Amino acid sequence: MKGTQKKLTCPKCGKTFTAWRPDDLPGALVKCYFCGNQVEDEAAKRKPAAPPAPPPAAAVPAPAAAAGEPKAS
Repeated sequence: MKGTQKKLTCPKCGKTFTAWRPDDLPGALVKCYFCGNQVEDEAAKRKPAAPPAPPPAAAVPAPAAAAGEPKAS
């Protein structure tokens, strides 16, 4: 699992601790190791990323008349 270790400061007790933050779950709360308070890191406070826009549709050329077919008159 990809992720990074982040240093966080608990707003309740003021102590600093290190927590593992997985890349695939950025909004998960972290529990302070000292007082048990649930802490949000900066990733949890960010708005979720917008899904990527679909690529523009390629123009499809009109089918050409097949060679050898007689034209309707």
